Amino acid sequence: MLTDHRLRSLPRPLPVLGLLVLLGAVALPRPAAAQDDGAPTLEQDDDFNKGGRTAFQFLKIGVGARQAALGEASVALVRDVSAAFWNPGGIAGIERYEASLTYTRWLAEMNYAGAAVGARVRGIGTFALSVAALDYGDIPEAIVGTGNSDPRTGNTFSGGDFMAGLSYARDFTDRLAIGVGVKYLHEDLWEESAGTLAFDIGTNYEVGYRGIRIAMAAQNLSGSVSWRADSLTDRTEGYDLPLIFRVGVAGDVVGPDAFVRVDGPHRLVAAVEAINTNDFSERLHVGLEYTFSDLLALRGGYRMNYAEGNWSVGAGLRPTIGSMRVRLDYAYVGYEFLDAPHRLSVGFAF
Repeated sequence: MLTDHRLRSLPRPLPVLGLLVLLGAVALPRPAAAQDDGAPTLEQDDDFNKGGRTAFQFLKIGVGARQAALGEASVALVRDVSAAFWNPGGIAGIERYEASLTYTRWLAEMNYAGAAVGARVRGIGTFALSVAALDYGDIPEAIVGTGNSDPRTGNTFSGGDFMAGLSYARDFTDRLAIGVGVKYLHEDLWEESAGTLAFDIGTNYEVGYRGIRIAMAAQNLSGSVSWRADSLTDRTEGYDLPLIFRVGVAGDVVGPDAFVRVDGPHRLVAAVEAINTNDFSERLHVGLEYTFSDLLALRGGYRMNYAEGNWSVGAGLRPTIGSMRVRLDYAYVGYEFLDAPHRLSVGFAF
């Protein structure tokens, strides 16, 4: 919701489009250069899959039940404190103070949790602190090269990932918000560990027609992180982070000022989002959200070009308790061969 203290000057289309194009040029992964030894050049095509060559894969796990239920088509739609995990420009939607907490029962009995708090500082901008942690649980230890005998030793080991970030966004006009973020990443696995810094940048632009919003975000901008290459030497090898570039659009389909004008408590919003990463071919997310009286929400989404977790559904409640607005959200993502993860989120705005 826009507030009166924001500037009322409308940005010219050319500077805005130029900024969005610049974000795309920065974030788009580039093919590897040809090697002098005659090795083939890596090119991104329909079969491009380099997932095993990027580190900190937990960064691909979405934080937020609302976003997950929408098929993760949320970069242009969600404008609250949870946007710190997706698009730092989206936290400009915070009006005063907000907090959120998300829990995910992830695959293979792993546990993933994320939390964020944010505040708008009048005349300066909006800030958000975010943390997320993935617990691998107990992993059975096994020894390689035992022949036909059981390689398991009976012992277990564990590991986990951790992220802590700070995001800042500012409204440059009543329609354009730009945000940046910095985060510290750390990963532990058995006796190995690694850490690094990464940066996010994002925009959110309100067109001013039928509730249409356009947004872009580049996530995990960083250099490579080093891991020990084998157990016999101290030789290390660098791995890139999963660089994610998002561009999305959302708009009001049904509502008082939507494409289908309907007065009353009913509202339907649609969102489409394209994803480009440096370790997989392009993907497309679509989502729908129906709300009744701004209290009850029903959501559905679909993710294209995924082997698992294509479709999702969810629901949410937004009761008001005194002067505090509460958000309760749930999401179920359908998996065919793996246990489907459940997400629960709770948020507060006051």
